[in-house]
Amino acid sequence: MTSTTLTIDQIRLSPFNVRNRIPTAEDTATLEASILVEGLRVPVDVHRMRDSKLYGAFAGRRRYYAIKRLVERGDLARDWPVPHKVHTASDAELTEMSISENLIRKDMEEHELYAGVAKAAALGHSAAQIARNLGQSDVRKVERWMRLGQLAPPVFSALVAGTIAIDQAMAYGGTADRELQAVTFARLPSFASPAQIRAAMKIGDTVLRRHLTFVGEAIYRAAGGRYELDLYAEDANERGRIVDEGKLAALVEEKLATIREQVRETTGRPELRFIPAPPLFVGQVDNQLAITPTRKGDRLVLPDNPAVVACIQIDAGGAPAISYWWETRKAKFGGEKPATVTPVSSGPIGHAAVDASARGKADAAIRREEGLGPDATFTLSAQRKAILRAALIDDAEAGGTAALDYLVFAQARALLATPGGAAERIGMRTIGGDAMPGVSHDAHALAHKHLGAIPATQTTAAAIERIRARPFLAEPNVDAAFLRYRDEDPQVKNVTAALVAGFALDRSLASEDYRVPIHDVVAHLVGADRDDAVRRRYWTPTAELLELFPRAKRDAIGAPFVDRATHRAWSKLTSRDLTAAVHAAVTRAGGKGAGWVHPLLRFTSPFLAHQAIAQEARAS
Repeated sequence: MTSTTLTIDQIRLSPFNVRNRIPTAEDTATLEASILVEGLRVPVDVHRMRDSKLYGAFAGRRRYYAIKRLVERGDLARDWPVPHKVHTASDAELTEMSISENLIRKDMEEHELYAGVAKAAALGHSAAQIARNLGQSDVRKVERWMRLGQLAPPVFSALVAGTIAIDQAMAYGGTADRELQAVTFARLPSFASPAQIRAAMKIGDTVLRRHLTFVGEAIYRAAGGRYELDLYAEDANERGRIVDEGKLAALVEEKLATIREQVRETTGRPELRFIPAPPLFVGQVDNQLAITPTRKGDRLVLPDNPAVVACIQIDAGGAPAISYWWETRKAKFGGEKPATVTPVSSGPIGHAAVDASARGKADAAIRREEGLGPDATFTLSAQRKAILRAALIDDAEAGGTAALDYLVFAQARALLATPGGAAERIGMRTIGGDAMPGVSHDAHALAHKHLGAIPATQTTAAAIERIRARPFLAEPNVDAAFLRYRDEDPQVKNVTAALVAGFALDRSLASEDYRVPIHDVVAHLVGADRDDAVRRRYWTPTAELLELFPRAKRDAIGAPFVDRATHRAWSKLTSRDLTAAVHAAVTRAGGKGAGWVHPLLRFTSPFLAHQAIAQEARAS
C-alpha cells in the first residue's frame, strides 16, 4: 500500500468496484456538505489501472462521486488533492476487498454482492478463497452467492430489474447449466413459481430419481452419468438433476430388457408383448382390462390370447411393478362394452348428467358450422377439458386454490342442494357420477390418440407421477395414510385437489346448449382464457388433428396466416400437402399463426365480460 498526490481527474471508478451504479445527487448531498466543512475523513481506496496512468477507485464509490460533483460545480478546485490509499493486489483480491468494504452498507443491493462474488470466481479464486477473504465461515453460502451471480444473463437481468424474486432466481440457480436456465426462462412466464421452474428444468424430478434408484446411482456414475445437486435445497442431498438423461434412459432400457425376458420365461410366453403404460378409458386407467394371472408351480398362467400384454412400471421406491392387461376392450369383450354407469338419482345429483337432447343439438350445430363428425367433436371436447385440467394444476403449483374451491363448491351444490330445486349444471361429474354414455368406443379411442399429443396431457401426467410418489399414497394403512395427508405441504394438497377436480370435469364445447358457463369462469381464474397462455403451456395443433377438418375448413384455418400468393397456391395441393402447409402456418415460431387456438377450445365468460364493462362504466 503506497500514497501519492492524486486529483479527481486522475481517478476513475474501478471495474473491480462491485458498486457500479451511479449514486443520485440526493445520495451524495450530505457527504458533499461534510467534505466542504471537514474534508474527506475516510480515504478512497484505489489501484493503478492496467496500461494507464489513471487510478481506479475499487472502494469509495460515493466518496468518488461526491468529490467529482463538488469539483464540477466549482466548490472544490480541480487540483484538490484527494485523500486516498493505493493498493497493489490481484484483480480477484481487489474485487473481494470491494465486496468486504460494502457488505456492511445498508444500501448495497444483493445482486451487486452476487455479481461481485461471481467476478472474483471468474478471476480465478475458489469459493473457499473468497469465503476466507470475506471473513465468511460458511463456504456453502458463498457458493450460493456465486451461483446467483453466474445466472444466465436474461435471468440475472430479471433479478436486478425485480421482475423475478430471489426464490425464483434460486430455482433457476438449481443448475449450473446457463443455457438450460436461459431456455427455461424464455419459455416460462415471469410469475412461474419456484416449483414450476425446477420442474421445467427437471430438478428434483421424481420420475428420473425413480429411474436412478431403479438402475442404481453407482452404476449410473460408473457409466459416466452425472448428477448435479441443487445448491438451494435445505438438505444438501435432498434434490438434484440428472444431467445425462439419455445415458440413464439407456441403462433403464437395458435393465428392463432383462426383466422382460424373465417375465416371458415365467409366463411361458416368448412372444409376450409389453406396453409402456396400462390402457386408458376416458383418460383414466381402464381397470376392467386388468388381468390377475394364476400360478401353476413356478409359472404364471395368462389367457391364451395374443391381445394379452404386460406392462412394467417403476414404482416410487425404484422397484419394477409388473402388471398384465387385455390390450383393448374389443379384445376382451369381443366388441364394444359400455363402461359401468353408477345409477344417478332423480334428485340434485342427477343435475350433473349431460342432457342427451342438448348434446345432440350441440353436436349437430358443430357439424354444420365446422364440418366435423361426432368423433372429431368428442376429440376437441376432450382436448378442451385437458386444457382446463392442466391449467388447474398450474394454478395449484403456483399456490392457487381455484381447483379446491371449484371442487368443494360444485360437489356441495350437487350433493346438498334442496331436492326439487331448479336443475343446475355444475360442470363436473359428482363423485361416482355418470360415465358419459352415448359416446362410441371409436370416439374414445380417437380422443385418446389426440390427447397424447398435447402439452396439457403431459402436465397432468407429470403431476400424477409426483403425487403418486407421496407417502400418503404409498402408506398401506389407510388410517395412517389419512394422517400423512393431513400433514402434507399445502401445495401438494392443492395439486391433489386439482387432479381430482380435473378428472371430474364434465365434457363441454363452446356451442349452444353445450358450454358449461362455470368452466369459463374457472378458466379465467387460472389464466386458461387467453390464447397465448393456451398455446404456450397447454395445446399445440398437430397435423393429425387438422386432418379431422374438411379440406375447405383447413384452408380457412390457415389462410389468415399466409400471404395471398401462398394461399392461392394451396388450391393445387393434395389433401395431405395442404394439411402440412396449414400446420406449418399455425406452428411457425414467430409467425402470425403461432397464437392460433381453435374457437371450440376457448374459454370466454359473458358474465365476466359484462362485469368488466359495468366496472369500467362505474369508474368513468
